Amino acid sequence: MLRNNGKPRILMLGDAPIYQLEHWNAFQQRAEIVSADLSSRDAFMQSLRDNRYGAFDGIVKFAVETGNAASPWNQELISLLPPSVKLFAAAGAGFDYLDLTALNARGIAFANSRGAGDTATSDIALFLILATFRLTTYAEWGARSGDPQIFDEVHLDITRKARNPNGKTLGCVGLGAIQREIARKAKAFGMHIVYYEVAPPPEEVVRSLEARRADSLLELAREADCVSVSVPYMDSTHHLIDSAFLAAMQPGSRIVNTARGPVIDEAALVAALQSGHLFSAGLDVHEFEPRVSEELIQMKQVTLTTHIGGVAQETYEGFETLVMSNTERFLLDGQALETPVGKQFPSPLST
Repeated sequence: MLRNNGKPRILMLGDAPIYQLEHWNAFQQRAEIVSADLSSRDAFMQSLRDNRYGAFDGIVKFAVETGNAASPWNQELISLLPPSVKLFAAAGAGFDYLDLTALNARGIAFANSRGAGDTATSDIALFLILATFRLTTYAEWGARSGDPQIFDEVHLDITRKARNPNGKTLGCVGLGAIQREIARKAKAFGMHIVYYEVAPPPEEVVRSLEARRADSLLELAREADCVSVSVPYMDSTHHLIDSAFLAAMQPGSRIVNTARGPVIDEAALVAALQSGHLFSAGLDVHEFEPRVSEELIQMKQVTLTTHIGGVAQETYEGFETLVMSNTERFLLDGQALETPVGKQFPSPLST
């Protein structure tokens, strides 16, 4: 496990930490860091075939936005990793770029950085929820027109259409850590919480939110004034929100997505909004991002952002910390991972 210099060798994808520099300096004293050649996916795969990095013990990825040229991490790529690799620790909560089953089958543990972006993502979700009720994007368009007549027309139009979230029902698709924060903050608006979650959340969480479980997704759709989507993206959640779900929603209701774009069938969403069945939507993520639907762009009752749910300095600080601490625990200190995903393995130092 330890190399000739007494340190594990760690392959780094993308940029080094830029915030947690004190921790990073200490981390480099304990591990040998090798930067991956990510000029292209083919170049990276060839470097693995050529054994350019030698036997390395772990892979780290400190930022969501960098180190992505190797993706997708599918069976073809994972099969090229040396047998010495025991850990992949990455920034971000999502892992849809990774074939987790194939990684685990090679005996490689995976740790994400869940929790670091919960506050930032739930804040954006609350902004989007409020925007769908109060039509703030439409209002901003009117103000930015610089035209007094348009200003007055938009003001009067919104007067007839805007609603307060107070007393309305928020339907939570998923009740994981981020959604719990969304629900907790939505209660400050005076909203009621109904949720659907395959894995039952802790009873104390449900009790604190005064939340009620819907028996099915369609039941949740029928009861919610606004739906908040916050689930991991995987095969089972692709187009989880489809035309049947949208049709079951109340006429004039709203939907917000801070999960992943393909969780919602975008074509079905566009149709529901165009028909007027859905009143408005708030989308931080998009099915084909970075391309945004032209139809959605034209809709003034739709708020669109650029996948900024977790984009805050505090989030990135947390990403860096968790990637390093998971690696230290697992490869250096013989401890279990702090944020494991998929099959859980004991530290190679404990066997």
